[in-house]
Amino acid sequence: MFEEHKINFFNKKYIPPIIALVLLAVICLLLPSTAFSYIDKWNKFDESLGHGYLIFAIVIFELFNTSAKYTHQTKSNHFLIIMLILFTLAHEISSFWGILIFQQFSLYFIWLTAIYYIFGLKYLRAISFPLIFFLFAIPFWEFFNTFFVDLTTYAVTFFFSFSDLTIYIHDNYIETPFGTIVVAEGCSGIRYFQIGFALAVYAALQEALPKRYKLLIILTGMVLGIITNWIRVIGLIYIGYSSEMKSSLMREHDNYGMFLFLIVISGVVFLANHLRKKYGYTSNVKTKEKNTDNGINLSYTMHMVKFILIISSVFLTKNILLQQLKTPSSVDNLVIKSEDFFPLLSAYGRFNEEQLGITHQNKACKLVIRTYDFTTPGENILPYNNLIDKNYSIVSKRSKIELDYLHQPMIVNKLDLITIKNRKNSTLYYWFEYSDSQTANKYLAKLFEISYLLGSEEKMKLKLIWCQSPN
Repeated sequence: MFEEHKINFFNKKYIPPIIALVLLAVICLLLPSTAFSYIDKWNKFDESLGHGYLIFAIVIFELFNTSAKYTHQTKSNHFLIIMLILFTLAHEISSFWGILIFQQFSLYFIWLTAIYYIFGLKYLRAISFPLIFFLFAIPFWEFFNTFFVDLTTYAVTFFFSFSDLTIYIHDNYIETPFGTIVVAEGCSGIRYFQIGFALAVYAALQEALPKRYKLLIILTGMVLGIITNWIRVIGLIYIGYSSEMKSSLMREHDNYGMFLFLIVISGVVFLANHLRKKYGYTSNVKTKEKNTDNGINLSYTMHMVKFILIISSVFLTKNILLQQLKTPSSVDNLVIKSEDFFPLLSAYGRFNEEQLGITHQNKACKLVIRTYDFTTPGENILPYNNLIDKNYSIVSKRSKIELDYLHQPMIVNKLDLITIKNRKNSTLYYWFEYSDSQTANKYLAKLFEISYLLGSEEKMKLKLIWCQSPN
């Protein structure tokens, strides 16, 4: 009966994108921690997703720009209800186990499935570009950071093999007579690659060109984004060498990098302009569908109500099961046993912490033991990907080494760190323990969590040895 009632307040072609954005807002309200994880990444303008707000603005613009006239579908694909439930369950499982990237992708796929369910496949295809373009704002790109650090190091090493500068390069350390320059994760160049890639994709969309030339524009944007960082690092080495490491650019070079990027990436604009003049085509044939209905079909509302009820019922069931799964025993009385503040590790999760002074390789070090509890909703995470506090920067990619701990050889993770403020170096060795098992692999550690959730009394432990280098 709802199909017969119309409201004539708005032009109908704007209603689907408005509802798509309302759906996203509803999902974000239902999944606030995941939504805020996006915002937290986008707010860090000097990191890999500082362009997130710009991407989201383009997505909103293109949702309205590419929305075609929508014809109400008479039959809904109820199989998508199952998909909605599965994606929501995947989000909650990921949230319970602290796998943030799976949470973020689950939110994205819940949104896509909701649009598909309400408007159908035809409309989903019509707005496919902004939906795919949103992938540039999802924080999975950080997983390629190590690759870009290595790529930059190889490129710089190759360039300076033809130079007469007195420098020594090993791993991602560049030693000069006046000091050491480190190609840290923040210098990987992944930010320039992402922005160059995104801008090239958007530029190619606007041009009436054959597909092979659009692909050329996109590849050029990707390559120029990578080259920008190579030029930036090479330039910093020359600046550091000539100024004996006293230049202000050695401490703050974000603006310098973005200035270089704007110059280099302008090549995409010139290329697109050249290809448009030489190979561009125009189409004089435009198909227009007569829009005889400017009203809002109220069956949209029924679909949205069903969508919200589905998501809410999954949350309610999840919360009931979690309460019955395991009742926290000592969670409310957890205290940090160390006498002084230990700023190395992030404070995510629910844990007990102990610190002991030890000697490792004839150095005074600290042994830190954190015991995590996974029974409190919202705090049941072990920060596998956010282990280190923001006061520290990782200066070399994580490696695995053999370490003698309590006269027992074991494989552990090794990280070289440097404090952001006073530039002090330190080395971190860490691993995970559950009962009598030890592992340096975070994915195997996830399996330990499953055993705990199924009823085991053993708890996950993060153990690390932290050795500060005298500077």
